Amino acid sequence: MAAAPSHSPAGPSWVPGDHIIAALAPYLSFADHLVHRIVCRAWRHSCHLIGRRPPPFPWLMLPPPPPPAPAPGTPQRRVFYDIPGGRSYAYPVPASYRYLASRGGWLVLAASDPPRRIVVLNPITNGQVDVSWPFGEGEEPTEGGFHAVMTASLVDPACFLAVAKDRVVKYCRPAAGRAGGWVTLHAQGFRFDAARSDLVSVGTTVYLVDGRRKLWRADLVATEPKVERRDTAFELPGGEAWRHYLVESLGHVLLVVSDEHHQRLGLYSLNWGARMWVPTPASGIGDTVLLLGRGCSAAVPASAAAGHSPGTVLAVRQPWRWSSVHMGLNFCRGQPWFWTASRLGAGLGDHQLALKKTVPQRPGEFITGDSFWFFPAIDESGCP
Repeated sequence: MAAAPSHSPAGPSWVPGDHIIAALAPYLSFADHLVHRIVCRAWRHSCHLIGRRPPPFPWLMLPPPPPPAPAPGTPQRRVFYDIPGGRSYAYPVPASYRYLASRGGWLVLAASDPPRRIVVLNPITNGQVDVSWPFGEGEEPTEGGFHAVMTASLVDPACFLAVAKDRVVKYCRPAAGRAGGWVTLHAQGFRFDAARSDLVSVGTTVYLVDGRRKLWRADLVATEPKVERRDTAFELPGGEAWRHYLVESLGHVLLVVSDEHHQRLGLYSLNWGARMWVPTPASGIGDTVLLLGRGCSAAVPASAAAGHSPGTVLAVRQPWRWSSVHMGLNFCRGQPWFWTASRLGAGLGDHQLALKKTVPQRPGEFITGDSFWFFPAIDESGCP
């Protein structure tokens, strides 16, 4: 098993260890690969060569344990929950970092204390790249005041890391590390809002939406990248603090509008040429289930969703409350977080909540207040 892996999935260059792995691989689940990842790097690399892939359903990254928390940046065991498999996994993640995005096995985190930086981390393989802080003096966003997205896994040549705040989109190639440099694009009119703006990528094109449903996009591999704008605004019913989530599904951009408790949901598809969001029924997304989160929303096959039927929307939410009872006046404290499964229906006028379950037995606070979905992968080939 410790023999050096070949660089071809078949052929005379294989060594005996590769043949053993190839013979066992069809009988191993992704969970088995996680267990056996400790065998050696050759095992992991050979599993990649023969085409083993992680499950299509992301894991939910559970909130950190309650205080006292370790010092910022100190490795902290975090639990990831595999919903279809009903299993939990724990991996070290820097404490007190803000979670920005997830793609292809990688987490994007922001250090909240000096020295400010962005960390791209694979908690399963311990791969890590530190990326320089994208904002300079005079353009520093407020705490949590920007969104981020990765366009591909870090091992993909088409991988860009893009961040967006008020009026600005910045991007770099994170595999280049601190030497990669950031490129700045101007998105005049875009205003960051923690609940009503979002960022998603389709290939190397990134899309931004703000609270007025206005839209921007930029192709990061264009000869001269620039930000294009579309006024796609439409009215929403009053009386609700509507949240917005962008989701990529089979190359299309979807917008999910939700109330705070995910009881009322609206689904829209982007028609860029017509400059509008088109109201879309559940049948419009085919055999898929939607997972909502900030920087990590996804559309996954219903067949991999642990019995959830097409058109189901899964989300986790932790509302916040102001309390003058605990630890002094105006102390902001998290309520117990809750799990919801909703059904896309006729639109925002109907309550579509199918399941809501409060989870008091796992205390802790989501740093972003929203679901955070992690897309597990064990590919180490070409990692820095």
